[in-house]
Amino acid sequence: FVRAWRRAPRDAPEAALRAWLHRTATNLGVDELRRRGRHPVAAGDEAAGTVAAPPEPGADAAVEALAQLGAHDRLVLLLRFEAGLSLRELGAALAITEVAARKRVARARRRFAAAMDAAREDPQPLVLLLVREEAHEPYEAWLRRAGAHVRTVTGDVAERDVLFADALVVSGSFSDVHPRVYGEQPRGRLHGEPDFRRDWRDLAAMRAALRAGLPFIGVCRGHQLLNVLSGGSLFQDLAEEAALSSGHLADAHEVGTSRASAMRELVGRRSSVTSQHHQAIRRLGRGLRVGAVSTDGVVESIERTDQGFAVGLQWKPQLDPDAPASRRVAEAFVARAGRRAA
Repeated sequence: FVRAWRRAPRDAPEAALRAWLHRTATNLGVDELRRRGRHPVAAGDEAAGTVAAPPEPGADAAVEALAQLGAHDRLVLLLRFEAGLSLRELGAALAITEVAARKRVARARRRFAAAMDAAREDPQPLVLLLVREEAHEPYEAWLRRAGAHVRTVTGDVAERDVLFADALVVSGSFSDVHPRVYGEQPRGRLHGEPDFRRDWRDLAAMRAALRAGLPFIGVCRGHQLLNVLSGGSLFQDLAEEAALSSGHLADAHEVGTSRASAMRELVGRRSSVTSQHHQAIRRLGRGLRVGAVSTDGVVESIERTDQGFAVGLQWKPQLDPDAPASRRVAEAFVARAGRRAA
């Protein structure tokens, strides 16, 4: 409708413009009804072999928060996150520049976040968990023990999903990060089925979370993606490229934390962790610092220096949630997310 409005006969008499608006809106509505008639949508409890999903945590608060915004902020958010317009398309629809559209979206997002905080009844923060291939239950248990609500997503994450959450966790995966995302061609053996497009979609979700200032944890593959997002690269296979031992394949081992790092404050000088990986950080990305290193030199934790809480863990805290390192990282992460929800 916004695109049609840009072609409206603005110089027509008021009665003619009113008639044009009525006719255009009616035609668009009829087209949508016809589309739904060709592609009927079954109710969740009526679809064969499916079960209606429970309401997502925070959904009511999101609807209430949206209703509290002004009409312009609602329009900007709906066009950007519901209709899926790019910033360039949004700027064209509103007759403003792309830079101005970005600023308006940012202001609307801040107001929406403030309204969400005011509308929220449950003090527990909502953590968005993006899981790839691995079992989601251990991650959920690890985060819930620290006091979080968890919404698990196994498919693509829209930017609006990130906007509704207080924090984001990106899990590990059986498939490696595709080398193309950090500008290399595959060398040697890669595990699983690396998916270049999936990696880019996950990077987009991470970028949205960091831009919104959400606390973030990347586990294993998520840790590696955080480094790639910051311009870093990876060892495609530690055994072949770095001639390291196989002590990172489902074994408990020791890591030492770096001075002046958040990891040093959380877990102390040394801690025992459990890793399961054959890739690792090669070149550290911009705006990152090393939080922990294993005895053979593998980077086991990284931190964004420009974010309140954005860390990567090469180890798998969900495999041993009672271990001091796992527990303390989760508690600090959920506490930081809780300050957004308070």
